[in-house]
Amino acid sequence: MATLKYLLQSKSENSNIYARYSINRTAVFKRKTGFVINPKDWSEDKSQPIQKNEELKALKSKLDKLAVFVNDAYNNAINTGVEFTGSWLQLQIDLFNNKIVVVDLDVLTNSINAYIDNNEDLRRGSIKNLENLKKFITNYETDYLKGKQVLIRDIDLNFIDTFKKYHISKGRSVNYIGTYISLLRAVVNKASLSGIPIHPQFKQIKAIKEVKEPDQVIILNEQEQDLIKNVVLVREAHINARKWLLLGCLIGQRSSDLLNITDKNIKDIQGMKIIELKQQKTGKLVAIPLLPDALEIIENGLPYKINLEHFNKYSKEVCKEAKIDTTVKGKMRIDNKRTLTAGFYKKWQVVSSHVCRRSFATNFYGKIPTPVLMNITGHSTESMFLSYIGKTTYDNAYQMLEYFNKLDVK
Repeated sequence: MATLKYLLQSKSENSNIYARYSINRTAVFKRKTGFVINPKDWSEDKSQPIQKNEELKALKSKLDKLAVFVNDAYNNAINTGVEFTGSWLQLQIDLFNNKIVVVDLDVLTNSINAYIDNNEDLRRGSIKNLENLKKFITNYETDYLKGKQVLIRDIDLNFIDTFKKYHISKGRSVNYIGTYISLLRAVVNKASLSGIPIHPQFKQIKAIKEVKEPDQVIILNEQEQDLIKNVVLVREAHINARKWLLLGCLIGQRSSDLLNITDKNIKDIQGMKIIELKQQKTGKLVAIPLLPDALEIIENGLPYKINLEHFNKYSKEVCKEAKIDTTVKGKMRIDNKRTLTAGFYKKWQVVSSHVCRRSFATNFYGKIPTPVLMNITGHSTESMFLSYIGKTTYDNAYQMLEYFNKLDVK
């Protein structure tokens, strides 16, 4: 049985009164109650203020109420799978003392907000995904639950199954939904650490991922890049998008980093022009040397700013003008539908911002050491990198053999 005992740890005139909460032999937590007392007015035997005046009687009454408050919180949470920690005890004390604004973190959307507000290290992409998760939950509440709010304790296996089916009906892929279920798990885990009760099944919820055949890797090879470079374009928007597209194929960055490059990112290091930037997704600082073709693109300055939607649209149109029309297997949206439809298309139809980084990685693979390429593209493992460019471990072995032959290894 859990017990709460008060104690002093100092002999100073205004000593803090501590709460020592024992759940079992291995779960004992101690935190300040927010109340102070002169040790002369404290009974060590009874672990309470000596009842010799009204002020001390009032203090004892507050401590008694705090004990009831903590025990009630414990009894309400004991069967929900909540993790009891020192932080949980501190939260109960703060709630009792009205030290924090009480937000009903048991409501999932409130916990998502709290997760964003209390994690200063979250990157922009993560915040955007969490905002999308909140939007998904709100729409789910409206469409499926008739306005009823989803609570943290509602997140069980049945909820995940229903949530998954709901979003598949909206045209979202299993892997897309899986990303948000992973975020959901992170939010619920964080809420649990704050003492919010969770469902006993929650820890059985696993990430979901659809196993599927790898897509054909869509890249722009060097010959196709030459076609794009030399095609005559009339619209300024197309000329500008071409610069971003070709520059992207030469520096190997994600669109979120590529399209945010400014003159401040271009530096001269010992006579060598480089682009230096901090990757949004990985947080890594990378320096990419600018090859002659890249220097030619920015000779008169960087292309002007463009958003991702327009970049994707204009890149397709530029590639169409350049007759990048090889038939490839890919996916694209038909009639503005949310889902992607697999099929065989002209390459220009399936070109998007992803083609830049992938073209860089593929075209320079075997010419530049793989670890150097990985450092630039931001891949954390070689297996991820090889999968990204459609290579296998056998390709890697053949490449090694070529190096050995050059070294004339006996």
